[in-house]
Amino acid sequence: MSRRETWQKVYQRFDVYEYVTSAHWRADRALSPARKIIEILSTPFASDARILVTGTIGTGKTTELLRVAEARAHHEFVVFLDLARHFDRLGRIEGLQHVSQWEVCFLVGLALYRSAEETLGFPFPEGILKDLESAWTGLASASGTPQPAQVDLSKLAKAIVSAGAAIVGGPAGAVLGAGLGTAAEGLRATWNLPMGASSKRIPDDDEQVKTMLHTVNRVIAEVQTRHRPVLLVLDGLDRIRDIERARELFVESDVLARLACRVVLCGPFALRHHPTASAVPRFQYQPLVNEPVLDQHDPTRPGPGVPFFTELFARRTEDLGGAPLVEQRLLDLLAFYSGGRARDFVKMIRLVAQEAWQADVDAATDDIIDSVIDQERRLLETGLHRGHIDVLEAVMRDPDHRLPKDELVWELLTLSRLLPYPDHSEWFYPHPLLTRYLLSRTGSTS
Repeated sequence: MSRRETWQKVYQRFDVYEYVTSAHWRADRALSPARKIIEILSTPFASDARILVTGTIGTGKTTELLRVAEARAHHEFVVFLDLARHFDRLGRIEGLQHVSQWEVCFLVGLALYRSAEETLGFPFPEGILKDLESAWTGLASASGTPQPAQVDLSKLAKAIVSAGAAIVGGPAGAVLGAGLGTAAEGLRATWNLPMGASSKRIPDDDEQVKTMLHTVNRVIAEVQTRHRPVLLVLDGLDRIRDIERARELFVESDVLARLACRVVLCGPFALRHHPTASAVPRFQYQPLVNEPVLDQHDPTRPGPGVPFFTELFARRTEDLGGAPLVEQRLLDLLAFYSGGRARDFVKMIRLVAQEAWQADVDAATDDIIDSVIDQERRLLETGLHRGHIDVLEAVMRDPDHRLPKDELVWELLTLSRLLPYPDHSEWFYPHPLLTRYLLSRTGSTS
């Protein structure tokens, strides 16, 4: 009997672009920052908690943030705002690279306003939405941001929630999001405010920035006074690549730290491996590391992080029944070549399901696994030049696998061609897909 229907389910369950809202589908991390964050938020003196989560893109930070949102939904009014999803559904994902502190603050206010209005059902004081609109209009004018002829914040607030960019932690600890699967067209049709389009930076001490922050804090105060404390979980800023933009948002500005509620957010990737991270005021730093699927002493061998991916696969497929879809040695191979990045592993499982469906096989074959790994290898090798390869080889040759002093290091980290791994102190190694062929030809495989 054909297992095509089963492979179709596997394909659907391993989607790197959708939230994993089922807690049962999430594998437990040995070095999960969520546990530490939940402990911090549980202390009675952490009413002003500000927590900055950083990590390589694709390591599973969103899943960890969802764990926090669910755990705290019993205690706070939780709003989970995904800026990357918002910009992506606007068709302006590159605009996130240029977002200003006052724009993030504005989106927080808008998302919280609509989430509270929709979930709690109480009306805000008359004029507060108009004040938010006036604050945006003033800053848009001062910063050179193009302005539409008409602004309807009521419609925009509804759009940001219904499109799944903002979701709410329900009182029973579940994540509620009416728009998790909503298509982007609805948001694009409604949203007419340019984002990340400023031509001039406005500093924190500008009166209009102060007005924006004050207005958003009034929205927060209404919810906290009439309902319960607010916890803002902010995702997506990890996509920011430029260290100067990261500095502007977190070192030269403290607007996000002065939001009058608890805040847990994903910091820009640019801070992940830069000394500037230690200069971020008010925020506690919580890193999320790649799963150590490589052995530090011999990176050609699997490391202790491989079982995490076995558990992840098992949790999402255990109800499908029948013989194993992917035997253990092949799962281990996919885990190793994921580099410890959950996104890479999930993507490869989806590709396996696609090829297995096409071949109409009962279980993944060696040829299918090799084909998927080779597809991803070729993709990762694209664009690498001799300079990149020299840096990667230098890291491989270094007994401690530290970063060399080279300007290309940052580019390789940003593109996830060079990956960090945990130990007593962090060590680095090329993505194992690159050591499969490209770097192994040089003889630098250990």
